[in-house]
Amino acid sequence: MAKYRKSSNRKGVLFFIISAILVVVITNIIPKIQVYIKTPEAASLLIFPRDHNSHPNYNAEWWYLNLLVRTEKIDGTNIKDLGYLLSFSRIANKSGLLNSRFDQSTKSFSEKTDVGGMLTVSLIDSKYLFVDYINGSNYATLEEKPLGADGKRKYKLIGKTDQIGSFNLTLKERTLSKSPLLWGETTGMVEPGGTTGDCTGQISVFAPNDTFYYSIPDLDITGTITDVDGIKRNVKIGKAWIDHQWFNTRPPADWKGHYWTGFHFTESKDLYSPEPHHAVGFVTQIYNTGPKYTYWVKRNANGTNQCGTEGNITINNYGATNYPSSWNISLTKSSNTFIKVNGLPFSNNQIFDPPIGPNFFEPASYFKGYLNGKSVTGLGFFETHLTKPQ
Repeated sequence: MAKYRKSSNRKGVLFFIISAILVVVITNIIPKIQVYIKTPEAASLLIFPRDHNSHPNYNAEWWYLNLLVRTEKIDGTNIKDLGYLLSFSRIANKSGLLNSRFDQSTKSFSEKTDVGGMLTVSLIDSKYLFVDYINGSNYATLEEKPLGADGKRKYKLIGKTDQIGSFNLTLKERTLSKSPLLWGETTGMVEPGGTTGDCTGQISVFAPNDTFYYSIPDLDITGTITDVDGIKRNVKIGKAWIDHQWFNTRPPADWKGHYWTGFHFTESKDLYSPEPHHAVGFVTQIYNTGPKYTYWVKRNANGTNQCGTEGNITINNYGATNYPSSWNISLTKSSNTFIKVNGLPFSNNQIFDPPIGPNFFEPASYFKGYLNGKSVTGLGFFETHLTKPQ
């Protein structure tokens, strides 16, 4: 998200994704990351495939997946929309696996961060990402496969966790893209290969240019999931979004939190449409003085990438749990506001309770609005731990 469910008043809407993740709520999971001098192994422009790998000289790093799937029993009956977050993490030399499950039919939600297991990260043949976490009966493996004749990226995701059940999934790019989706924009820096704009993969969160961040969105999901009830289900259709981040800094005293969102959408009202999908991510940090360090990224339907720093989010309402229940996002490039969308969460119970730090809200969400004046409809994720001001 990485990253389908239907909203309670939109039962027929496909539970697509995005997700997301994001500049995860650092104080939720890592309240005391220490700053130290880092070995200059990553320049202002990322290099692939090298930077798919682990960066052990950085104190925090994760590979974060948002997964949304529409499933059915093996006999083709009992369609069910499910959503998952799965994050492999290394924080202050401690490994963890965040895993969660959301059931749109029952609106049930469960989550857990498994800690203390063994995390292995490497590049197979110096090219293809391999991430593996195991802790007793909980395990997960994300393995990038060699490119096929179509040139599209493909990943195998297998595992078994208490929250998700067991899964055997293939994640494959819907559209061919020459590069991952790099966050961050620096004047004069141009990413080679398939990018419109000067995207670098480096953003500011707690200090200038302190975080490296890229995404791999628009991944179609196929395969099987043996749900927590023991029933094996085929994935009819699904979407995934992968985030990879690493950094050293810790939140300063005047940092309050952030808003992050990511979603896939079409230019029709039918999310079942086979037409190409767009993907958008947005993040802004909130300081005592207001929004700061705002970024957006976009995977276009033709596989090219865009990025920018001109974006705005407005929280319209708060729900019963005091987390946002409606928000508007607008993104601008070269003085042109090209996208305006409204987001609504599917439920107010998708609240994560990490081992250390405050809770955060990351619900699957419905999006509707306009792209360059054309109506769009989408589904994705929204994340924050900022609640209604008291």
